[in-house]
Amino acid sequence: MAPTRRSTLFVLPVAAVVLMVAGVIAIVISTSQDASFGWFAYAPLSGTVFTPHAALVVGRGAVAGAVVAVLGLAALAFWGGYRLATSRAKRAR
Repeated sequence: MAPTRRSTLFVLPVAAVVLMVAGVIAIVISTSQDASFGWFAYAPLSGTVFTPHAALVVGRGAVAGAVVAVLGLAALAFWGGYRLATSRAKRAR
């Protein structure tokens, strides 16, 4: 049985939502992991180590997740614009 045009129009938004959810999950998973890196300008005078609590280091996983989420959002916006344009064209006839 050949897929109908109506059923193929709903594949894109479903795939876009799946991409957005996968991107958000990748961001959440990658930002919950601690980053291990070090920086120093001089040898500290005491034995304590400065660790900033408000710093957020964005890793490769978070960037990849953001890219995937943005691609899903762009695909969803394309689909919405296409549906809006086709519905207006049908009404204009």
